[in-house]
Amino acid sequence: MTFGDPKDFAIEAYHEPAGPQWGGFGRMAIDIQGVRLGDIRENHCSLFHAVDRFRQVSPRIGSFWADSFDGLSDFEIFALIDARYTGEPCEEDYSACDFLTNTGEQFDDAKTFIICRPDGRVQILYQLRDGMIGSASCAASSFRNVAEAFVCWFDERVRTTAPPFFAINPFDLNERVPNDWNG
Repeated sequence: MTFGDPKDFAIEAYHEPAGPQWGGFGRMAIDIQGVRLGDIRENHCSLFHAVDRFRQVSPRIGSFWADSFDGLSDFEIFALIDARYTGEPCEEDYSACDFLTNTGEQFDDAKTFIICRPDGRVQILYQLRDGMIGSASCAASSFRNVAEAFVCWFDERVRTTAPPFFAINPFDLNERVPNDWNG
């Protein structure tokens, strides 16, 4: 299923559970301004973490800008955010700008950061496995609409195919399996 327009911003995702215990697993990739990030051919990936990132980022996308980005190129902004991961000292915490890095096997080939410029353009900055750094953008409204449609679709799929104890946040260690579930 594709949400949005790949020439602007789109999420392509397929839910492929291999039984009830695997609800919420499948394939996905994103397209922004014709740039594809993620490997749609990577089967049976957990989609939960990526969905959670879209759930967290979408409503507050307009706040993903720091004054320290003023006057910097995309490459310089990428380097500033990435310094947090390389162990260099950082005056600001840019962790909110981390986007789909390490959210599933489908995104293993890219490190991605997200910002929203003051003019309302969402910018995804990325570094591919070969070291190439790039960026692509879309309108914040496009990003929000696509992200919300994707999250709603996922929530409906998980609720209808996953075990009754499977939380929207699967990392909740306090959740217990119901006594009557025999999966």
